[in-house]
Amino acid sequence: MKLAVTKGFYSSLIALSLAATLVSCATDAPPPAPPAPPPAPAGPPVALATAISDAAAVYSDYIEKVSVMKGEFADGAAIQAQLTAAESYEPNQLAHGAVAYAAIVAMQEPAFRSSLRGYATNDATRADLVSRLLANPAYVSVLPGADIAARRVVLALSSDGQSVYKAGAAVKQTAYDIQKQKWSREFVAEREARLAAAKTNSVTLASVESDDSAKLLAAALSGSGLVTRATTGQTTGSAPAAGGDSVTFTPTSATTPATPVATDASSIVATTPTAPTVFDRPDLFNQPYTQAVNRALTIAALAILGEGGESRSATLVSLLDDGDGQRCLSMSKLNLYQCLAVAKPHYEDVFCLGQHVLMDTGQCLGKMSSNALSFDPIKRVGFKADGTSAYADPKPYIKPAPPAKKKAPAKKKAAAKKK
Repeated sequence: MKLAVTKGFYSSLIALSLAATLVSCATDAPPPAPPAPPPAPAGPPVALATAISDAAAVYSDYIEKVSVMKGEFADGAAIQAQLTAAESYEPNQLAHGAVAYAAIVAMQEPAFRSSLRGYATNDATRADLVSRLLANPAYVSVLPGADIAARRVVLALSSDGQSVYKAGAAVKQTAYDIQKQKWSREFVAEREARLAAAKTNSVTLASVESDDSAKLLAAALSGSGLVTRATTGQTTGSAPAAGGDSVTFTPTSATTPATPVATDASSIVATTPTAPTVFDRPDLFNQPYTQAVNRALTIAALAILGEGGESRSATLVSLLDDGDGQRCLSMSKLNLYQCLAVAKPHYEDVFCLGQHVLMDTGQCLGKMSSNALSFDPIKRVGFKADGTSAYADPKPYIKPAPPAKKKAPAKKKAAAKKK
């Protein structure tokens, strides 16, 4: 009897042990998965010195101000106010600002950003690329996506240039239109002081609007948010926007031969192109790019690589100096001084404003954007009777009509006859 109890007791223990083992096997969690591998290094974040966004803000503010100017003047004071506003830029600062603005435009191109971020992940590759870019800004043109980014830049700068040029052309036309109004023929008061003020306004640096600079910097770092003034859908090679491209350009004399249009000097008249070119004209985007475009792309590339932060501010600022744009804008200032020095009636000041402040400045921006761009009308050539050439230029410099001679009173005429 005792043995039977013992056997039953141990049998129960064995059964309980087996059950516990089965329960344990059923409830134990699987072993944890191995940890995920560490992410590949992404390289330094996109960085751009505030000196670049500050310069771009000055440029953008000036373009917004002058591109909407109209030739609407009620008196001499209105002319002087608009002249002062438009002439108030320092050539180096405006040229630098154009390149800085173009760099931020280039940073909006996704293809350019993605390719450069790929280079940024490897320290050695990134350092080698930075070295090449700093040694030769034109090197940037061979990088993947640079051609599309360059297209954006050309479109943005040329659009700005044309908007300023067109505003100037309208103002210049006003110089002819208002000559019928008596007040426009009156001489400008304090002409020498007005010329001195123009020279002072041309060497005074414009202040930076911090909010505008901050918005441009945010657009550069994020790669989105900047809306340029280009009115075409051709920015990244896509189909034209609905309605087509509304902006036209005049080809340069280098790409368009002069055409004989007359055999008699009396029949030569100013003409405009019969088949104007458009933004997506291929030669506008041909290499070699201008200094301004190459330098803008280089600044953008350094920033996207993460090598354009405050520590490189001085280097980036030096890249803003394209040379050609500064010389062009400085020459427009000299032409303005000469114009104001000889201008006397109010309508001549309007001519100086339209031609040498607005049109010349717009032309300089066009030249900074593309080697194949000019806003000047085509000069079509004809021939005089003696076989020499005669150009059908636009209207010549304004020359006031000689004053009409006053008629002598009838009594004085009679007295003169008696004598």
